Amino acid sequence: MAETGIMDIINEKLASLQNPSEDVHKTLQALTLICNLVFLLFSLVLNLSIIINILYTRKTSVAYFRLLILYCLFHVLFQIMDVYLDCQDPIKQLVNPLMEPLIWLEENASVVRRGLLGVLFLLVATLTIERFLFSSVRGLANYCLQFVVCILALTLPALLAAFQIVSKQVTMFQQSPEVWFGIEIGVYIILPLLILTIFGTVNYCKVSISSRLIPTYEVAGIKTNIGLVVLSNISIFIFLIQECLLLWIEQLSTRSDKDQAVVDMLELVTVSMLCTRLGLNLIQWFIPVLILILCSSCSRPCCCSSINQLEETRYKPISRAGEDTLDGAGHFAVMHDPTEMRLKSN
Repeated sequence: MAETGIMDIINEKLASLQNPSEDVHKTLQALTLICNLVFLLFSLVLNLSIIINILYTRKTSVAYFRLLILYCLFHVLFQIMDVYLDCQDPIKQLVNPLMEPLIWLEENASVVRRGLLGVLFLLVATLTIERFLFSSVRGLANYCLQFVVCILALTLPALLAAFQIVSKQVTMFQQSPEVWFGIEIGVYIILPLLILTIFGTVNYCKVSISSRLIPTYEVAGIKTNIGLVVLSNISIFIFLIQECLLLWIEQLSTRSDKDQAVVDMLELVTVSMLCTRLGLNLIQWFIPVLILILCSSCSRPCCCSSINQLEETRYKPISRAGEDTLDGAGHFAVMHDPTEMRLKSN
């Protein structure tokens, strides 16, 4: 009976695809469900591949890739929560709908999803700060600053989501949707965007003007961070549009005079919100794809050639004792190898 109910619900959700123009809202819901399931499947595979690659190639010796593993885990959690929003009805058929964890998750799924997305943005900001600290601070101070920044990236969204959830039960913490909207914009959008703009620009300028040779894994970390910053900036702006649409939906839903114009506008805004949500998930899905591309050895010849020139394994180490050699006539001859000359100039 449960399986029959699940199939009926899924068929009902997908039935709108047979005639897409009949109900645009239901059609977009069905497309969002299918796309998010595909995104979740690929996200599991891609993020697992990234983690295995980092562990197998021993990139964990670099602090950047240890933080990147944490980012991959939260990326999968975000995709799972996003799919849950679309599959609440089938899940209720599988388990007891009166279970307290399920009831709690149903009431707070949207808040938890936004909190996980905020964690992802702040973790990208943490990765960018790590690149700055690597080139500026050494020793114990570097590790302490990395630890503090990482803890803040995890705790700030968690505390905000916790206060939002508690405010539904405790009168003292109850705030209007506009107040929570402003706080979420500050923590989830303005703070990571400010960090990415400042430290991302500084890191890129340091790499562009530097002639210091860099280890191979650090080169991969630099290229990965540049790609993460670009895609995260796009995701942040799309998330800002989604937050504005959610606030608009909240304001339209609470209006007492719901005439036909308000109902039509509410449906239009809901459809727009589904479109932005789908676009945001598409960008988030492409992030692990980009990470795998940038970390793969086959992309080195055609990707970021100016950064690849700083890789220390491209040059042979030499000593001054071998600069002068005897030629066939017994005279000293000076070696003028272009690669050696470049290494000396660096």
